[in-house]
Amino acid sequence: DGAILQRAILAVLTGCERRPLEYGSVSVNLNLKLNLRVRVNGHFEDLPEPEMMRVMFFDPESFDLVTETYLPAKGGRISLPPGKYKFIAYNFDTEATLLRNDRNYYSIEAYTNEVSSSLKSSMLNALRYGKSAVTKADSDEDAWEAALKRLQDTPVIYEPDHLFVSHEDIEVFNITEGQTIEADAETIIETWKISVRIKNEQYMASARALLTGQIASNFIGFPKEEGKTDTDVTLMFDMTAGTDADDNDIVVGKFNTFGKNPSNESRLWLNIILKTTGGETVEWHKDITDEFMTEDAIENQIIHIEEEVVVPVPENPGGGGGGFQPGVSEWEEENIPINI
Repeated sequence: DGAILQRAILAVLTGCERRPLEYGSVSVNLNLKLNLRVRVNGHFEDLPEPEMMRVMFFDPESFDLVTETYLPAKGGRISLPPGKYKFIAYNFDTEATLLRNDRNYYSIEAYTNEVSSSLKSSMLNALRYGKSAVTKADSDEDAWEAALKRLQDTPVIYEPDHLFVSHEDIEVFNITEGQTIEADAETIIETWKISVRIKNEQYMASARALLTGQIASNFIGFPKEEGKTDTDVTLMFDMTAGTDADDNDIVVGKFNTFGKNPSNESRLWLNIILKTTGGETVEWHKDITDEFMTEDAIENQIIHIEEEVVVPVPENPGGGGGGFQPGVSEWEEENIPINI
């Protein structure tokens, strides 16, 4: 009997462990305040309110994801066990802006996809072999060749959508009367407008821009500026014909970016690829690093280039099927055998 009693006591001692007290979840009201105003063209504009926010809570020591939920833009009620958390919320309705590595607070990265290799090759060929709209006086050929080589070696990405991000350190208390958490959210994306004077605008059918010296992504667990990566990329966006305040013809584009690459070696080359109404490809390029860094440009996020893009008069101005003067040549019959 003594041996049996000793074994029973040993089992009890080895089978017990000290565990912290556990509380059930409590209801918390999350009040999200979104700043929808962004600076565009020297003034502020209101962006549409997001449809949905993804709300994530992380362990403050391991930074791993504990739980998540989805709420309307202004927030709502959530259920959490009492404790301390690191909290992130962002709008879940973006198309171009994507998120990856989202299981850890400091690894969540907002980014956009690269353009296809075939599209990049097509644009590089247009820049290298297209008819030049740059005069010799405006062009530093050695610098341009170096920029073209760098452009070939760096990714070309799509421009991001606005991503509204909120991150806070919070504590949920074990109280019965309820708790409200206030959190602010603002976009981590910059919106810029850039315009260039153009001659013979009536012969421009379409225009696409490549802007070097941009960054690829942002780690949204950090404050906006600290989360910017230093991965050098080129941003692709479309441009259209327009007029400025003085009624001058311009080619203009409004684009979103994660920001400028802070490296001193990263130059900002604006490369414009135009299609004429005659079907020709025309390229224009300029180093706009200095223009991008002026006090006025940084404050208003707008750049205006006075040097002209000169569109050559096409041999057949109306027959190229351009975007502004579409046309279709006659169909040619072609017989192709099909194996069934």
